[in-house]
Parts: sequence; structure tokens; C-alpha cells
Amino acid sequence: NIFFRPDNSVEIITKNINYFNFNIKISCPLQILYKAEEYGIEPSLSRLIMNELSQGDVCVDIGANYGFITMIMAKKVGINGHVYSYESDPMIYPILLNNINDNNINNICSTENYFISNYKTINSKNIDDLLFEKSKNIKLIKIDTDGHDFECLCGSEQTIKHHYPLIIIEMTENKNNIYQKLIDLGYKYFNDQHYNKIMTTKYPPNLIASVKPLQLIPID
Repeated sequence: NIFFRPDNSVEIITKNINYFNFNIKISCPLQILYKAEEYGIEPSLSRLIMNELSQGDVCVDIGANYGFITMIMAKKVGINGHVYSYESDPMIYPILLNNINDNNINNICSTENYFISNYKTINSKNIDDLLFEKSKNIKLIKIDTDGHDFECLCGSEQTIKHHYPLIIIEMTENKNNIYQKLIDLGYKYFNDQHYNKIMTTKYPPNLIASVKPLQLIPID
């Protein structure tokens, strides 16, 4: 169970851990910390991301949460690369910032506290407005927004068509719409996070879409 303080706020634990061969300092709830140390956070997905990124790459983490994937992205792309990281939860976002500061990757990561979708309000933005003009050579976009992934994909259309990055997108809702949208955008190859080709009758939790075949390397 997650431990709570007397005021019912989640207790945040800070610890140095070895995470996918990277030494990181992480602040997060105890339950998440235990999972990270024992199994990793989405381990097969994290390994795929590390396999696909190289030094100097630019990537995007939409739905960064406490920053586990943001941090391994930053460690992998290095000082010559860049990570654009977005987290909408106002309670989690300061902890994400703290984790980035504690790991000295401020110069690699740009973070913003927006809800990413396909419309614009004070607190909501779309990726095309945020990144289309200032980003270059985006290699990978990860989308995990707890049910708003299709809207986020639609709000990224121009950026995607300009770079055709590898897209990792959570398939919880609007699965058929997401799949068809990716086809309409020009994506031809679809895998799960274990590099298995997917069947459209049974979508994986995270869909990996690419315009070129991926090198099917087992990573578990």
C-alpha cells in the first residue's frame, strides 16, 4: 500500500538506486520506489526506449509522472540530446522537477506542467504548438496520458508528419481510432513493447508505431 501522512497526502521517499544500469536519485511514493528497485517501471518498455535511442537524439515524454522514463531518456541521449517532458498533475510535477534537478539533467530536459491534448486552454496545450517550430529531428515520442492518448496524438499531427518519430502510445481507450490515425499519418509497422508484431484484433497495452521496420531484438 502507498503510505499517507496525517493530512492524507502521499508520503514521498527519496533514495539513490541503480535503475537499468544508471545511478539515479529518485523521489516518489514508497510503493512505486519498491517496484522500481525490484522490477523496474514498465521494464520492457524502458528497455525498448533505451534500445532505440542514441547519444544526441531528441525525444518527448508525454505523461512523465515521477520521471523514471524521462530520466533514462536523458541518460541515454546525453548532453548533446534533449528530452521534452510533460506532466499535468500539479501534485506530481514539482517532484518531477526535483528528480530532474537531483540528477543534474536540467540541461538535457525541458519540463512543463500542461495537460497535453488537441485543444488549447490556460492549462492545456497541444504538441504542435509547443514543439513544431522549435524542435528538430525528434526520434521518439512516448504518449501515456491515462485515457486521453488519442486526443494527444491528434494534437501532435504536424510535428509527427515533420519528423516521423517512433511513437509509443498507451492503448487504453479509442484503440481503433489511434491505430487508424497512425495509418493515416503514414505509419506502416506496429509492434508491442517486446518487438512482436501486433494483431489488430488484440492491441497491446503500449503500441509501438514506426514508418520503417524495427530491428526485432529480444530485450527481456
